[in-house]
Order: sequence, then C-alpha cells, then structure tokens
Amino acid sequence: MARIVFAWELGGDYGHLARLIPLAIELKRRGHAPMFVARDLGGAELLIGPHGMPWFQAPLWVGQVKNLPDPAGYAELLMRVGFLSPQALTGIVRAWRNLLTELRADMVVMDHAPTALLATRGLPLRRVIFGDGFCIPPHLDPLPLFHWWKPSNLARQADSEERVRQSANEVLFKLGAPPIAALRELFSADADIMCTFATLDHYEGRAPVQFAGPLFKLSQGVPATWPDGEGPRVFAYLKAGYSSLDKVLAVLRDLPMRVLAHVPGASRDTLRRFSAATMRFSEAPIDMEAARAACDLAICHGGQGTVAAMLLAGKPMLLLPMQAEQAMTAHRLDGMGVALTATPDGAAQVGRLIKRLLAEPGFGQAARTFAAAHAGYDQAAAVADMAARCEALLAGA
Repeated sequence: MARIVFAWELGGDYGHLARLIPLAIELKRRGHAPMFVARDLGGAELLIGPHGMPWFQAPLWVGQVKNLPDPAGYAELLMRVGFLSPQALTGIVRAWRNLLTELRADMVVMDHAPTALLATRGLPLRRVIFGDGFCIPPHLDPLPLFHWWKPSNLARQADSEERVRQSANEVLFKLGAPPIAALRELFSADADIMCTFATLDHYEGRAPVQFAGPLFKLSQGVPATWPDGEGPRVFAYLKAGYSSLDKVLAVLRDLPMRVLAHVPGASRDTLRRFSAATMRFSEAPIDMEAARAACDLAICHGGQGTVAAMLLAGKPMLLLPMQAEQAMTAHRLDGMGVALTATPDGAAQVGRLIKRLLAEPGFGQAARTFAAAHAGYDQAAAVADMAARCEALLAGA
C-alpha cells in the first residue's frame, strides 16, 4: 500500500478536484491510501467528503503583487503566487515539505501546483504532474506564451522567466535541492498525465505526448429540471465573479428559449432578479450527464471539464472566457467550428451569438463530428490506465 497525496494549488471551483477524484478512487480501490492537499476546503467538503478520503489545506501565497500587467505566460503567472519573493516562497515550500513529511507521502500527484513541484524537487518520492495542457506547459525554452498565436515581446518573456528562475533557485539552494537551468525544468517529473485530448490541448503543435483523455464528473449533482414550454434548451454554467454576468443573464432571460443555469456563489438578489418562467437557476451543481443530453447549446467560461463533456455529447457552445486559460481553450474551439466566443466587453453581442449558434447547423454538425471522432473514449478505462501508470512508478521506486 502506498500513501499518495493529490495536490491542488491554483485555480478555482470544481474542475481540478473533479478530475483528481476519479484517479484517487481507483487507487483507493486498489488498496492504496489517497489523501488530498487542496486549495479550496469548501470544494473538498462537497466533492471529496462523500468518498471518505482525508484532505488538508494547501500552503498558499496570501500576499499581493501590485502593478503587474496581465500575465503573458506561465512565468508571469508564477510571479503572482510568490515567485517574486524568495523569502516568502521559501516559507511556502518548507510548509509543503513539512506537510508531505507528516503525511509520509510515497507519491505526489500535482494538478496546477507549481509551488508543490518546486517543494518536491530532489525529494525521495515519486512525482506526477497531472492536468490539462494549461497546467502542463510544453517543455520548451522559453515556455510558450499563453496567446501563442499572437505577436509577442520576446525580451519581456526572457526577462520574466529569468527573474522567476532566479527566485526558484534561491529557494532550492536553501533546501539543498538541485537547481533549474531553465524554467521548463520546474515541470520535470517522473511522469506527466495529460488529462485532455490533443485537439483540446491549450498549446497547438505540442511535441508528441501521451494524451490520457479528460476526466470530469457526470452523474454527481441535482436533477436537470428544465423550465416548461417550447423553445431550445440552453444550459449555462457561469461564475458569480464574471464582470458581465448581469448583462448576460438579462439576455438569457429575454430570449425565446428555456434556460437552466448554475451560477455558484451568485447572490439571492441576482437569482431573484433574473429568474423567469423560461429561466431556472439551480444553486447546487447540476447532473451534467442529464444536462448535456438534453440541451441544444451550452454556455460556459471555457473550463476543460465542461468543454470536454459537452463536445463528447456533440453540443455546440458559447464561451465567455474570464482569463488566459479559458481564452486559450476558446481559441482552439473557435478554430474547430464548434463554438463562438464573447469577451466581457462584448457582452452586448451575446444575444446575436446565441441566435447564430442555434440557427446555423454547422456548429452542431462540427460538435457531433468531434463526438463521433472520440466515440471510443472510455473514461473508466482511462482512469484504470492512469492508476496502472502510478503503480508502475511506485513499483520502480
């Protein structure tokens, strides 16, 4: 029996835990002891709690970095979570090491956990990087920028990577761990498990890797109860922090269609103002299997789990990206012809884009083509293969 820690550090809501949990359950079934170190304890209570596995708070950067532009690449993302302050970063890294020592970890599976990656460098345990293409950037020097399809400032990119690399090496020197010669080495581990399809990878043209396939929860949630009446069914999964939320909800309420929406964290006032005979809110997560089977169109911000679930059901999407990771997904899906994208400052276009997605058959046809191309994907088989890879690493430890 091995003690396997599942670490999640960056990102929000359900997506990271939702794809870690199936692997943890499978490894538990095989006799191992999985445990979680999670960013969000509320999400842990909701998602991990029913499965009887323990969880702990992840060591996190709680400071603030001001006057930085929007991150152009992974280095500038790291600047926002402690990698500009070697002293603070050392404290977080030591906390990770202390926790892993107390948990007697034999393996750490890390989903969007760059500080945990730094902390485990040089430790006598197995290290697995787990997640989608955004969480596992291509091992290039320099790392590709988030908006890789646009012209870039190469001097800024090089400077950002060097500053982050120097901070990381100061920490590694204090810990007596091997330094990194380039930022890509931060993402060197015993194995990468890419939880996506090649066609949904955030970075186009990645060198050949093994894509294990997406993981997401389908049947967990309340029933999908649609408003009565006629008209197309639209499923919306939106975030309360979306800057144009009210504008989008007003459009959804007023169009001639039936809307079932989940907006976690939305105020009671928001739910009251936009509820209507044709628009129903669920405060609890909705059974995704039922929602994707019945809807004609899905609206979301572009999280990989929701996107993969809808495309495997052959459903087109309207994407409302809030940050770089989602914008990268939107760029790929736009190019595939399965989705349209509206930025927050383009919320006025949402009604027009919805009408186009419902009226033009090409979007649905492209989504169904994607579903047919991946009809053989078996999530249970993918999880079993991931678990076997983990056990093979443990056996060779």
